[in-house]
Amino acid sequence: MSTTTLAVLVPLLPFLGAVAGLLLGRSAPGFVRPLAILPTLAAAVLAVTVAVRQGGGQPISTATELTPTGSVPIDLSLYIDGFAALVAVLVGVVATCVQLYSTAYLREDPRYPSYAALVSLFTSAMLLVVYSGDLMVLLVGWEVMGICSYFLVGHYWETEAARSASLKAFLVTKLGDVPFLIGLFALATDAGSFRITKILGTVAAGGLDHPTLIALLLLAGVAGKSAQFPLHTWLPDAMAGPTPSPR
Repeated sequence: MSTTTLAVLVPLLPFLGAVAGLLLGRSAPGFVRPLAILPTLAAAVLAVTVAVRQGGGQPISTATELTPTGSVPIDLSLYIDGFAALVAVLVGVVATCVQLYSTAYLREDPRYPSYAALVSLFTSAMLLVVYSGDLMVLLVGWEVMGICSYFLVGHYWETEAARSASLKAFLVTKLGDVPFLIGLFALATDAGSFRITKILGTVAAGGLDHPTLIALLLLAGVAGKSAQFPLHTWLPDAMAGPTPSPR
């Protein structure tokens, strides 16, 4: 099997596990835990395989044009260099540990199937961001991560704290995503492409019209998602969701 095919399977397997977990959560609850753990574990193993094959050498790149736009093309693109390969391994390992821990931590929770499916979907989206070679593909994974965070923080929706925390997390992170989206389109406009490699080439050649402004716009989105000042206020409230700390 080619390295490119393995790389495609890395984010795809947790996604399929999430879909299967949601579909079988009520009708076949015995399959929920295997569907939470095995696809994520398989994705971690494949990520290790991709990292070994990539070996810090030439980046792995593949792209398929999704639709002609008449101006800036939108591609379904993957780009895996040594750093992306390593980060994907870390994501796979940590996500597998989370799923394993959750089987015991939430063993009495009737909503465990939806929780496990959302963690798998979050993992898939994060791996898509890591392997993305195109800003639009990155944006899809970025926003899916935000949606999953909203539902995970509000897991105990019957409590006022969880409902408020999930809404606050969604609104604060979306506040950062607005300038982030503007920054992405500004990058694509200046570079004439959504492909990250072409954008990096444009940056290296000094082809951006307003590099500082674009950097600040992108930083706002990253600050919101990672709870950095001043968009950090949602994170303490997020402890209302499933966490080993006392609620």
